[in-house]
Amino acid sequence: MGSWTPVVYRGDGAWIGVMPDGRIGVGVESEGRSSLEGSGFVPMWPFLERDLSTCLATFSGSWERLGQGGVRTPERLVELTVETAWKSGRSYWMELAAIWAIEMVGRKEFDHEATRVLLREMAMSEALTPELREQARGAGD
Repeated sequence: MGSWTPVVYRGDGAWIGVMPDGRIGVGVESEGRSSLEGSGFVPMWPFLERDLSTCLATFSGSWERLGQGGVRTPERLVELTVETAWKSGRSYWMELAAIWAIEMVGRKEFDHEATRVLLREMAMSEALTPELREQARGAGD
């Protein structure tokens, strides 16, 4: 077994890094606490409060150190973050997920079909404001 390696500081004392078993996880600087998969990617949601391009660049730049621990690409990590935040049922995170999804569909590095499916779901959801539903509808077409 390896050791916990913090890689990207998330804030509030939390780090995204590599768990002793090689999977991407979350923890404090001195200790890994949970794999991202095991925690439902919830530790990634605070990144939704930031700029998508900046976060993607941060994870892309750190990808070699993260070792692809169970996630194929940094883009897939972003997709999983958006998907799980949307499915959370928590309006705050759902709204932020919608904002990122709207931006993601216009970028070549993301899975456009999966993002469009998600956007169509978002466009029908009463959890979003009418304006955001309309943006999701336009982006998903």
